[in-house]
Amino acid sequence: MSDGYCFVYRLDMAAANDFTTEELLNDLYKCVSAEALKKENIEKYDLKIYGTEDKIEQYGSDIAFIDISAENFDSDKRIYNLVLKYGHTQKNIRNRIPIRDGFKREIEIYSKLIPCYQRFQQDKGVSIFSSTPKCFLTKFSESDEIIVLENLKRMGYDVHTREKPMNINHIKLILEAYAEWHALSLALEDQKDEEYLEIKLHFTENPWKTYLDNQLGEMIDVGQNSLYAILEENGHMDLLRKYKNKLGNENARTILTDLMEAKENVSVVLHGDCWNNNFLFNYEDDDLKKKNCKKVALLDFQMSSLRSPVFDLSHLLYSVASHKELRHFRELIDHYYFYLCSHIKQLGSNPEKVFPFRTLKLHWRKYSAYGAVLSPFIAMYCYMDKENTADFGVCQTLKNATTKQKYMKKVIDVASHFVECEL
Repeated sequence: MSDGYCFVYRLDMAAANDFTTEELLNDLYKCVSAEALKKENIEKYDLKIYGTEDKIEQYGSDIAFIDISAENFDSDKRIYNLVLKYGHTQKNIRNRIPIRDGFKREIEIYSKLIPCYQRFQQDKGVSIFSSTPKCFLTKFSESDEIIVLENLKRMGYDVHTREKPMNINHIKLILEAYAEWHALSLALEDQKDEEYLEIKLHFTENPWKTYLDNQLGEMIDVGQNSLYAILEENGHMDLLRKYKNKLGNENARTILTDLMEAKENVSVVLHGDCWNNNFLFNYEDDDLKKKNCKKVALLDFQMSSLRSPVFDLSHLLYSVASHKELRHFRELIDHYYFYLCSHIKQLGSNPEKVFPFRTLKLHWRKYSAYGAVLSPFIAMYCYMDKENTADFGVCQTLKNATTKQKYMKKVIDVASHFVECEL
């Protein structure tokens, strides 16, 4: 926002109190209104704030939508459709969930890393990475965690139905975005960019570390144990044996910890949370069935860290693809690597030096377990009946999803691919 139209700058909310969403939004309204009155060239404006229906999927954060229309004395009009993402204000939630850690990472992405990427691309004379929403404001203080983004849904973007696997077109579009995102890290590292080398130090820690000790970690174990039970009950004993042997450890949380703490010479700043609801797609106007997307936006960087690109790739493919799409695994990996090399070259580095295909193959063997272990947990969210959470609670509703045939087929297909895949 510029030219006298930016109303959202300061949100004073005392974390010492427990706010309801209504109270929080009322306070926000007052702050935004006060800021607007300071703008001398604004004759009138209208502001609307409303909440989201998908609170169950906002782990550790909440979402509100802000629509602002403004008119100056020359009758010039501006309309802004924004998303306000803020940390839960209830003490009981803040005491159980490492909310501030996730927001700190995501704010670092929007306030420092993306501007660094944009500056680098401008210096190289290439197109700017455009697969993230525009960020208008970030705030990280002792009492607040706030991110204000453009509302892409008002621009025609939509989330893919979580109960259905993504088709090849959707997956390839995400892989193209990942290729550009990863290429930026690789080229900046290769060219010893001082700004990037400083920023990346903020992403070395394991983002799962504090999550695995709470209820989220317990549900990851539930997902893995459900997979083992499903394989056994359906007579897939050989697959179960091979799966466990390939993992080398039956405890999901231990596997994730070991993978995340492994040291690697080649690393990128990951997207980090690669399940269905963290992507928005834009479609052609006449594509009523939403099969052929033309743009994708990456959302939620609270799990970003400095790791091998395979963490993103395995998490994505084992979260959103079905057996049908996984049959095209090599085609998908080749698609990603083609675009990765193209972007690395455009940025002035040599892909054969910074990330040759043989290294990608090696990393897949070392780190693809990451996506495989998370898949049973992610699938619970994909197939859960959200309308039942009031009766059973979130955890029991997630557990109930493991009894569905779609869930069983999904986790069996992923386990089979993980065991058989040799890139």
